[in-house]
Amino acid sequence: MVAGASPFPVAVKKYTLVGYVAALALLLNCAHNPPDAPMADETPLRTVAPFPFGAALSPTRLTTGTPLYRQTAEREFSSVTAENHLKMHHVHPAQDRYDWSGSDVIVGFAEQSKKRMHGHTLVWHEAVPNWVKSFSGDSVAWEALFKTHVQTVVGKYRGRIVSWDVVNEAFDDKGELRNSIWREKLGPDFIARAFRYAREADPAVKLFYNDYGQEYSPAKLRAMVRMVQDFRLRGVPIDGVGLQFHINVNTSEPGITDALRQSAATGLLVHISELDVAMNTAKTTNFQPTPELLNRQKQKFQFVVKTYRDTVPKAQQHGITTWNVGDADSWIPNFCKCSDYPLPFDVNYQKKPAYDGILAGLR
Repeated sequence: MVAGASPFPVAVKKYTLVGYVAALALLLNCAHNPPDAPMADETPLRTVAPFPFGAALSPTRLTTGTPLYRQTAEREFSSVTAENHLKMHHVHPAQDRYDWSGSDVIVGFAEQSKKRMHGHTLVWHEAVPNWVKSFSGDSVAWEALFKTHVQTVVGKYRGRIVSWDVVNEAFDDKGELRNSIWREKLGPDFIARAFRYAREADPAVKLFYNDYGQEYSPAKLRAMVRMVQDFRLRGVPIDGVGLQFHINVNTSEPGITDALRQSAATGLLVHISELDVAMNTAKTTNFQPTPELLNRQKQKFQFVVKTYRDTVPKAQQHGITTWNVGDADSWIPNFCKCSDYPLPFDVNYQKKPAYDGILAGLR
């Protein structure tokens, strides 16, 4: 600064109390946002995205968590997925009882805030309640159990949930059908029957097959594509495929591109359904991200979003969903028993560099 020069920019150099307040505010802003730094973007993701951009939500956090959770979800997203409370062990805890309390909160939130509602998931080998595990009956009884569950849950929200993950994670990383309780009791064609039952319960709903690992397992990707081709030949109703994309900062970008390209080539809707980007690849307990890792996370989010937008035809873009909202809500730390920060908002729901990466990818 030149000696004797005023510390205030000429534009606000007025010798009044208002002028000094404005000048001080400008100086503070310059201190936090140097002239060559980008200004914070206050445009919410939902208004920038040319397709639905959503998050999986928890009813507990919506009702009893910090208000910032609900406020961030309302502001930023145009689509909602039920993270856990439409899975069988939550929604159908006993053979003769359904529990809609959690799912009603999420569906109600989506309706009140005018967001699209995506259902997750009707059939998953990891969400089997104890009464099913101990169920005894012949093949007819097992089929009735299966059909009744699918059609009761879909029917409950008919016209309110616009799309469903009908079957989740049926293939292993070798591209082979998992030896789940559903395969054991119902045979290998249980997936097709689940789709048929769901279509009967709601003729208008969009039906998805959802899985993880297509970006690193060519065998799983091929299995999913072959299933879609088989369903079309047999007239089994299916509208879309979900690619979870639980990825990390080291995930192969050619693998991401190939998974999106082959999924789009099916002609079905394509949903990036459970996106997060882990940074703690070594799964250490007291991990703290460095600026370099935060930037790599930002670049990975940007790459995924931009590649989705560029690779999947617009008519097939069902959208992108992050798996919850902020780092404090993520499933990853509990799963890996380690620290990680895989989402675009931090534990206080402040935007991270990852958020800017998503914006850049959308634009």
